[in-house]
Amino acid sequence: MTQTQSPSATADQPDRRGAFRLLCASLVCVGLGQSLLFSLLPPLARIMEMPEWTVGAVFALSGALWVVMSPFWGRKSDRWGRKRVILMGVTTYGVSTVLFIAAVEANLAGLLSVWAAVLLMMLARGLFGLVGSGSFPAAQAYIADRTTPAERTRHITGIHSAFMIGLVLGPALGGLLVGISILAPLYVVAVVAFASAIALALFLPERRPPQDRAVMPRLKLSDPRLVPFVIASMAMSTCHASTMQTIGFYMIDTLDLDPATAAFHIGISLTAMALATLFVQLVGIRLLDPSPRQLMRWGTGVALMAFPVLLTTQSEVQTLGGMVLLGAGLGMLRPSIGTAASLAVKPGEQGAAAGLVMGAGSTGHVISSLAIMPFYQFFHAGPYILNAMLMAGLLIYTLTNRRIRAAVAR
Repeated sequence: MTQTQSPSATADQPDRRGAFRLLCASLVCVGLGQSLLFSLLPPLARIMEMPEWTVGAVFALSGALWVVMSPFWGRKSDRWGRKRVILMGVTTYGVSTVLFIAAVEANLAGLLSVWAAVLLMMLARGLFGLVGSGSFPAAQAYIADRTTPAERTRHITGIHSAFMIGLVLGPALGGLLVGISILAPLYVVAVVAFASAIALALFLPERRPPQDRAVMPRLKLSDPRLVPFVIASMAMSTCHASTMQTIGFYMIDTLDLDPATAAFHIGISLTAMALATLFVQLVGIRLLDPSPRQLMRWGTGVALMAFPVLLTTQSEVQTLGGMVLLGAGLGMLRPSIGTAASLAVKPGEQGAAAGLVMGAGSTGHVISSLAIMPFYQFFHAGPYILNAMLMAGLLIYTLTNRRIRAAVAR
């Protein structure tokens, strides 16, 4: 047995396929809500007369809590079992969505001032960061428990693909339902989240009792096995979050679009980005079967190419092309980081490692919300220049770092 192969990686093969599908379906719901928020918030901000920086602030508390709580829930999944943590996360996601809707509806009805509504929106997203942050690291650890090292890239890519399917469906759902109400898509997301939680509670198998981890050393963020992947996750997340949070305003301001027209083009761009990610993960990675290190290098290089395109954009079509490049790059980069980190640690450390890497990656959302979004107000091209520099540095790092080579070789 290799260092990273779980003793029970093949013990539950008969029910593994159905369990993975159910797990992926729940992550589709999370992706659905995320893309809807990114596409709906810029138009909502203009309708509610929210300053641009408050859009970043809505995500800041959630991102900060995700940084702290994702490692916590990852460790808990090692001790309690994966299902309990996944179920808590998905249920909380539904609750936070309902609270977010209530805050916006109250403002639109004149019951809350814009500042009170922003505060409640932050708190709703904060609840998701507090508890919902456990669902993804626990899901990745669930996959690692039931796969061998040789097949792990493919299956971890599968859960990221599920999230991307949600990102694809989000803008499409928004386009279909926004005519009813700008918040109608979020009502649907809340219903789907609660339905997913019920399905997980009833049908997700976890027959093995959790092992006692009390005697195991506690993983730290500074663990040398994980440091390269923590750095890569932070860089990737910063580029992703800052682009997603600014692209709507960037299209409005650079292309001189009104909010209603912008909402349509933002949705198209985000959908194309998610489709590019999905194509890479469902087709490209399965056909080429690259190593995690190769995926990291390819993904960083392709993502880097996106920012010169966005910086020189003069049309909706050119912006669309930049977002497609970014989606393809992130589609390779994200699962490669998760897989490589999984291969770098022992079976009993899978939840903790996933939580640490994902939690560190969430710092990108905090950085974007607190620093890059305010920077955008003074210099619209600034975030994209910074992202290009960040991706260039990460590309050099992935080409030269010896620990990345060692983790994959192991």
